Amino acid sequence: MKHFLLRTIKIGIVLNLPPLFLKLMLLAKLDIFPFIFSALLWANIPLQYLGIGSLFDSSQLTWGKFGVSQASPIVWSAIVLFWLIVAALISYVSLLGKVRLERTY
Repeated sequence: MKHFLLRTIKIGIVLNLPPLFLKLMLLAKLDIFPFIFSALLWANIPLQYLGIGSLFDSSQLTWGKFGVSQASPIVWSAIVLFWLIVAALISYVSLLGKVRLERTY
């Protein structure tokens, strides 16, 4: 269980880095073009492509030309929660493989 939680936290941090990098690049006044693309993908995959955006009304979520333009904190929390669930699934599957390898030897 300890390995699962540690692995989930590490993978969850990596999966939730695009908006943090974007904010750091804005603060440092560096070129943000590559991070804008990754942050748009980070937000649009769960909201637009998987349909989680249909759970929120127009007062909580505004769509722009390239995807999400404005969102309430509950929407951002739902996106972070989605990526944490993905991280938990990745760590669970990877630990299953590790356990199976240990049992064969």
